[in-house]
Amino acid sequence: MLRASVLLLTLLACTALAQSQPKPPTLLKQVQPDYPASLADAGLPDTAVLLEIDIGIEGKVTKVRVVESAGPEFDEAAVVAAEQLEFTPAEYDGKPIPVRIQYRSHFAMQQQAVEVEPDAGVPVVNFAGTLTTAGTREPVAGAQIAIGERIADSDDKGHFEFFDVPVGTVELIVTAPGIERFTSTEEVKAGERTEVKYALRSLNDPNVTVVRGTKERREVAQVRLTAQEFKMVAGTRNDAFKVVQNLPGVARSPFGGAALVVRGSKAWDSRIYVDEIQIPQLFHFAGLNATFNSETIESIAFQPGNFGVDYGRSIGGLVQAEVKTPSKKGFHGSVDVNFFDVSAHVETPVSENWSVSAAGRFGLAQFTVPFAIQTFAPPNVQKTLGFTRAPQFWDYQVRAERREGTSKNRVFVSVFGSSDRWAFVTPNAFADSDVEGNSGAAANSQLYNRFVVGIDHRLGERVTFISRNSVGFDINEQQGTTTEIFFRSTQFPLQFRERFRIDIPEANLVIGTGLDMLVTPSLLDAQQPPPFSANQLPDPYITRRLIAQQEFRTYVEPGLFLDGTWTPVESLQVRGGVRMDGELGTMGKVWVNPRLSARWSIIPQFAIKGGAAMYQQPPDYRMGQLSPVFGNPKLLPEGAWHFMAGMEARLFELLELDIQGYYKPLFNQARQTLASGQGSDIAIAGNEGRYTSTGYGRAYGAELLLRLRPTRYFTGWVAYSLSRFERDYFGGIAFAPGPLDQTHNLVAVGSVSLPFNFNFGLRFRYSTGPLVTPVLGALFDASGNYFVPLPGLPWSERLPDFFQLDARLDKRFVFDSWTLVAYVDVQNVTNQQNPEARYYNHDYSQSGYVTSIPILPTVGLRGEW
Repeated sequence: MLRASVLLLTLLACTALAQSQPKPPTLLKQVQPDYPASLADAGLPDTAVLLEIDIGIEGKVTKVRVVESAGPEFDEAAVVAAEQLEFTPAEYDGKPIPVRIQYRSHFAMQQQAVEVEPDAGVPVVNFAGTLTTAGTREPVAGAQIAIGERIADSDDKGHFEFFDVPVGTVELIVTAPGIERFTSTEEVKAGERTEVKYALRSLNDPNVTVVRGTKERREVAQVRLTAQEFKMVAGTRNDAFKVVQNLPGVARSPFGGAALVVRGSKAWDSRIYVDEIQIPQLFHFAGLNATFNSETIESIAFQPGNFGVDYGRSIGGLVQAEVKTPSKKGFHGSVDVNFFDVSAHVETPVSENWSVSAAGRFGLAQFTVPFAIQTFAPPNVQKTLGFTRAPQFWDYQVRAERREGTSKNRVFVSVFGSSDRWAFVTPNAFADSDVEGNSGAAANSQLYNRFVVGIDHRLGERVTFISRNSVGFDINEQQGTTTEIFFRSTQFPLQFRERFRIDIPEANLVIGTGLDMLVTPSLLDAQQPPPFSANQLPDPYITRRLIAQQEFRTYVEPGLFLDGTWTPVESLQVRGGVRMDGELGTMGKVWVNPRLSARWSIIPQFAIKGGAAMYQQPPDYRMGQLSPVFGNPKLLPEGAWHFMAGMEARLFELLELDIQGYYKPLFNQARQTLASGQGSDIAIAGNEGRYTSTGYGRAYGAELLLRLRPTRYFTGWVAYSLSRFERDYFGGIAFAPGPLDQTHNLVAVGSVSLPFNFNFGLRFRYSTGPLVTPVLGALFDASGNYFVPLPGLPWSERLPDFFQLDARLDKRFVFDSWTLVAYVDVQNVTNQQNPEARYYNHDYSQSGYVTSIPILPTVGLRGEW
């Protein structure tokens, strides 16, 4: 019997960063070389031929050379077999590259069966089998199966065969990378063929999405995490997107909610992309889940700043998600049922090149959240929050993709969307029931849908074309204290993104260029009270004189970019580019932003990095900031500079340390000022205001990520952010903390794999307490019979610090064709009463805290196949 063992020594055909790890090719089709017939009776010992094989970007063998000869006959047989091998392409920075490997082919004479059949001399297959992975039914390719001295390898379908196995009891041993060693005893009978099927246990969990940095390692401000580092993060409910909230640069969202707070910036400043298509909302109500099912995600990248010119319209952070190709190896899926939602996911091939996937989630929070508040929340929270429309949410994703084999060329069509609706009443705990207006109401409805067509196509060895085009339908509706007060924005975003990547290896250069255009027809329908004049008491019956406005506008945002990454030496990489953006429909303005970054690996274990870049974005037209009635169409684009310097280190091959400091000055910020021109963002209820572009601010701080390199049994990291976010308060003459400023934010995450398929994880979070604007007193309006608050300096009161401990425990039951996971994920296991806001009684003489979520357990069952 013949056997072949592969030693991969990958030599990159393009220059790369010293610390980046290339992905070697994987053998898909193994061809055994024929033992030379002329030497069959020579009685030679086992021998081997060492070959050098060149593999192209499609995974095909392009050239074979003999490195260590075993003789002309053996060399010729080894080369013929090697030319028929098939591999997955090697990758670097997520792109296929040509590589050269060493491959050793072994030759050994196979022992013949003792029994002689009537047709003796013709080998007979009397033992065969199929190997699959337990729980997923994926075939195990490239496994080595041994019966005594006989050895076989499983093919790409997991199938193997043995010729003329002796009659009797035999012991079979199976070994494969990432698979537990398997042994079995089988009975071979004379004149019969023995067929076996084995479900092998994987050493790693195959049903895990990888959260890592962008595939383009050219970015200097990024976080790279492996699969094991997030799959057991407590408090995330197994949602890959929620892990982003545990990384440096991300502040804690108020009430643990859906906002993504990056370095203190408002939500509009950061952008979220799925398959390079912008979506308006990352999380459902209260941040329970992402609006896109993690089961369909291939990778996630997060950058708090200093991202390249291929993305724009943002002065904050960037989240990018890439959707995976649906399975081409069979029907797979999962169903998850827990206290807060029911979700399902399926994927299957429909032809040789086409495969499809579908996923969906339906929220149960409309039943469980009111129950949890009434059961676990303290009395003041129960009195403060009363839902009139409990949270309702759902999302869906459908995808069809065509890809030939392991080729990087593909075409896909996808449809996905999300919906959230809720409404609640906030009665005042100290309210005078005889006074009108001592309870408030609020409602929110958000909907988005996208239809996407994508193309990835290599135009040659050097040029790759990537196209993403989409059409959408979005609704953002907010309701005030009565049904007559509302704000509704309906949009139909059209995105056209066409880009090219050009590799010039002889110059150690990669060029990226393209078009990134967003056209957003928008209908604004609003009805709000008229503004009050400064130094006048608000009219309690203002809802009787509402101002209605309905307008249709089209916001046109063209974008062009040119980017170059130069690697003059292996340890140094410099990236620079320029991007042009604008808004032509209402603002009629165009702006140009330069960006530059560099990274130098001084030694393989230590690197320094830095960057400087300019970013601009239009004001938030979704919320009417460019409306001639409620905003100002003459606003300037909001802008920010990003300056960053940092270092990366590998410590003892066990720890990875990433430290970076940043400074981000803000300019031309849209700010609402008093109509009189006095004061700034004080936002006194009822005072007449208007938007200007005179706002400015700054964010600065340092971020640290200390990560334990994941092992089979343990993984974890510590993320710390020292951050200040300041705006131009006090009449625009001095800096003061912004509403989302959090000086300290510490997250420690750890998970461990226990015996008997148990896993246990903990997450601890500490952050500086939130800021509120205190009320110093009140004036009584006798005509309206209510008190008007007199606020102090904006965001000048700091509430107590925040502490929370989350825990997760799951148990995995692995069957031959499917897996069952039972889990419990508990947020705030100590039921810590963390203040989130302050509320007052009817005359503002007494106040109390509104606390964060109480202990919130999630118990669920998950089936995977």
